[in-house]
Order: sequence, then structure tokens, then C-alpha cells
Amino acid sequence: MNTVEDHHTMDGTASSGSVSGRIGRSLIARLCIALLLVASMGSMQLFVSAAEAAGPDLGVTAQKSWEALLKKADAQTKASLQQTYQKVGTWTAQEQSWEQKIKTLHAANAAELSRLRQEIRNTDEAKLAVLADTLKRTQNRYEPMFTLYTAVNKQLATARAAKNKDWTAALRAQADTLKPAVQLAKADIRIKKQQLADARKRKSTEDKRLRTMLAAADPVKKQIQTAKKQASLSKERYTNALKLFKQHIKDGQPSRVLSSLNQLSSAAEKWAGSKQNIHTLEQKVADTYLKVKKELAKKTQ
Repeated sequence: MNTVEDHHTMDGTASSGSVSGRIGRSLIARLCIALLLVASMGSMQLFVSAAEAAGPDLGVTAQKSWEALLKKADAQTKASLQQTYQKVGTWTAQEQSWEQKIKTLHAANAAELSRLRQEIRNTDEAKLAVLADTLKRTQNRYEPMFTLYTAVNKQLATARAAKNKDWTAALRAQADTLKPAVQLAKADIRIKKQQLADARKRKSTEDKRLRTMLAAADPVKKQIQTAKKQASLSKERYTNALKLFKQHIKDGQPSRVLSSLNQLSSAAEKWAGSKQNIHTLEQKVADTYLKVKKELAKKTQ
């Protein structure tokens, strides 16, 4: 009997342990799920906070009013407010990004224009220097002969005036001997002068062509000035829309806030778009300078 009772006791104990184990595992599983939900909610809260922080800079007071407004708004209105708020932040971030790109590209264009102008001035300068030096050396080489020929002719004139036939005949013979060489020398100098003149004319024509290519950027630069004025107006509209938005936040009416926020988003989008337009125009200027650069590169090949 004791054996049977012991057996039943052991079965009961085992069954009780099995139930306890299942209950324990169930509690652990529920606890894990609860922890995951808490973590997930925390992540969602962090995400929402980050998204809200991505909006425009409202200042401390307006930011507190904005957060209070979101708390009392219904779910649908709150979602619309947050979404539009984030859009404003996106557009303003793009505006800042375009502004930095504009500054960088504009500075690069200014430096490139200065460099190209200098390179155009220097184009073929070495060739011209060689031709000018060749001409000068040629003239210097022939100068003694020219001096001698001039002196002989002066003496010949003196001999003729003195009616000294022998002296006249000797000097005429010397002059006649020098004359062909003098003529060849003068012809050589004329050729070299013409070569230099032709090279200078070609350079002048080429410089004018390249400068005309550079000048193709001038109308675009005027467009940039107009676009900058438009960007200033867009910025002013954004600033006014932001003031209105802050005022409506203080009033605390979600519907009016959403309306002014939509206006702010539209103003921010146009502001960013105006900056993008300026960058596009600056890029056109850069493309123009690149064409000139390629033309200059051909001359060095």
C-alpha cells in the first residue's frame, strides 16, 4: 500500500511541477512581450520627437506652445500638423543646403573666370616672344651692313659733288656690291616683321573669340541677379508666414495653426526653389567656363 501511495504522490508532485513550469514560462513570455512593447513605444516616441525637432526653429516660448497644441489636438489634426511641420523643416534644410552650394559654386566660378582671363592673355605669348626675338636678332645681325651701306652712299654723294671720278667709281662699285645683300637683308626683315604681325593678328582674333565665349555667361549672371531678388522676396514671405504661424500657435486653435502652417510650408518650398534656381544658373555659368577651358586646352595639344 505504501508503494502505491508513494507512486500517486510522486505523480501528483510531477504534475504540479509541470503546471508550475508552464505558468513560469508563460509569465516570462508575457514579460518579454511587455518589455518589447515598452521599447517599441520608446522608439516611437524618440522617432516622433526627432521628427518634430526637424521642423523650423520656433524659439523656446513658441516651441512650448507648439508642443502644448499638439497634446490637445485630435489624432487626425495632430498627424497633419506634424507632417506639415516636418515638410517645413525639410524645405528650410534644402534652402540652407542650396545656399551653401551656391556660395561654393559662385566662388569657384569667380576664381575660374579670373584664371581663364589670365590664360587668354597668355595664349601664344611664348610664340610671339620667339618671333619678336627672332626679328630683333635679325635686325641686329644686319645692322652693321646697313650702317656701312649708308656710309658708302654718303661718301659716294660727296665724291660726286667733288667731281672726283676715281673716288666716285670706287665708291659706286662698293655700293653696288653691297646693294644686293642689303636688299636681301631688308626682305628678310620684312618677312619676319610680317610673321610677327600675322601672329599678333591671329592672337587678337582668337582672344576675341574666347572672350566672346566667356561673355556668353553675362546674360546668365543678369538672370542670377533677378533670381536673387526673387529669393529675397521668397525669404520675406517665409519670414512673414513664420510670424503668422507663431501667432496662431499662441492663439491655440489647431485648425488656424494648420492653415498658417500650410502657408508656411508653401513659402518654405518656394524659398528653397528660388535658391535651387540660382544654383542652376550658377551651374550654367560654370558650364560656359568649362567650354572655354576646353578650347584653351586644344591650343596646348
